[in-house]
Amino acid sequence: MASTKVQIPTIEFSNIKPNSPNWESTKIQVFEALQEYGCFEAIYNNIPNEIREAMFATSKEIFEFPLETKMKNLSKKPFHGYAGMIPDLPLFESLCIADLLNPQSVENFANIFWPHGNSDFCNLVNSYSNPLVELDAMVKRMILEKLGLQNYIDEFLDHKYFLFRFTRYKALSTISGAENSNPAGLNGHTDGTIMTIISQNQVNGLQINKNNEWIDVNISPNSYAVLAGDSFKAWTNGRLHSPIHRVKTTGESDRLSIQLFSLPKPGHFTEAPKELVDEEHPLLFKPFETLELFEYLTSHAGDSAPGETLKAYCGV
Repeated sequence: MASTKVQIPTIEFSNIKPNSPNWESTKIQVFEALQEYGCFEAIYNNIPNEIREAMFATSKEIFEFPLETKMKNLSKKPFHGYAGMIPDLPLFESLCIADLLNPQSVENFANIFWPHGNSDFCNLVNSYSNPLVELDAMVKRMILEKLGLQNYIDEFLDHKYFLFRFTRYKALSTISGAENSNPAGLNGHTDGTIMTIISQNQVNGLQINKNNEWIDVNISPNSYAVLAGDSFKAWTNGRLHSPIHRVKTTGESDRLSIQLFSLPKPGHFTEAPKELVDEEHPLLFKPFETLELFEYLTSHAGDSAPGETLKAYCGV
């Protein structure tokens, strides 16, 4: 399936306040984009250029550390630590700050790389991620308002837990023989998250699948790809679409990506509100805990076609 020239929606988020006229119009755009595409490009100027450039420079520096150092980013929880050295994905490598809002988590990550002084890194992560956490909350609030679920907003926004990932997709030229085999940077999949917000250096490669066609998601320095995940699809009882997406590696430069993954707090079960279940919209998914879904994803990788894992795990 070749990529197509269709573009995902682009939505302006700078200087938007709740209950303002542009909030109401943006809310409709957000809902329709996540219904049809499962994602959109958010134009968002709340992160200064110097902070963004420093964050990506630091990300590049992290990946230049020896493998034995990077592998200290360990976790028993799936998707919470180092990922790399995967034979089928020789271009892919990723590290994770789990439980981003816990300052100790950021410091523990920083201690792996800068054990004798890491306050600059911790401050940089906070300066970069805090506006993205605010963008995450805005999008969630808009969706719940559009669904008429204002009474759930405070509870929904309170059950927040974030993974902050640094990912590198090596240029094809760095892997012997890769030019001939052209391996994927990352294979087609959906995210088990509520939402994913992705930023990148000036190297594209992200694609989503719509109607069996791959659509390039090309984002600019001041924009971010926002994707609905399986947990949001389940909570809205199928009102939102969780898109299959992949990373296709081309060119001579490494692609650096930073992802903010939004999850329910560990131990909290995702269950569609009763207001979203009726004869026209029967319940699609049984309640589930996200980390248990992640365990299923890792232990049953390849069992289901991309996009069918959630249904296989907890479909009614």
